[in-house]
Amino acid sequence: MLLSFAPAARAEAPATRSVWIAPTYQLLLTDAFAPSSRHGLGAAAAYEFHISPMFDIGLELAYRMYPGAVVTQQLGYGVSLKHFFSPAWSYADGVYPFIDYGLLVQQSFIEGRRGRAVSHDTRFGGGLVLRRWGLPLFVGLAGHYSVLQYLDIDATGISYLELGIGWVQAF
Repeated sequence: MLLSFAPAARAEAPATRSVWIAPTYQLLLTDAFAPSSRHGLGAAAAYEFHISPMFDIGLELAYRMYPGAVVTQQLGYGVSLKHFFSPAWSYADGVYPFIDYGLLVQQSFIEGRRGRAVSHDTRFGGGLVLRRWGLPLFVGLAGHYSVLQYLDIDATGISYLELGIGWVQAF
């Protein structure tokens, strides 16, 4: 009979979903909303379904506010795809990179103006899941390509960069 003093391998049930929540910072790459600031703060959340241990599809919701003499607010929502380079990202301590792509819509509300402007929002980004002592955090950086255009009004680019640092929980 052989005795082993090595720790038993941790049996993990594969995660099927995850929740991502983060405060965000945005840098607007245009002055389209002047006199609003080009620097915005917000919050983002995603509910993702794990298609495989290394691929997620998710539903996203975000709120952004650009302060200034006139405040611009945005509500964003849509679908995202996320690819990981290791299946252990959802349960094991370590650093796990990912890339993501989103097809989103955003509604912009400008203080003092009636109505809202609706635009597409295509996002490409990447980041890291940082797991230490069972605490799952992430940092992500994304570029967003967005254009406002309707009827006979000239198209206006409202692209921006976004940084998010938050919490992720796979279950």
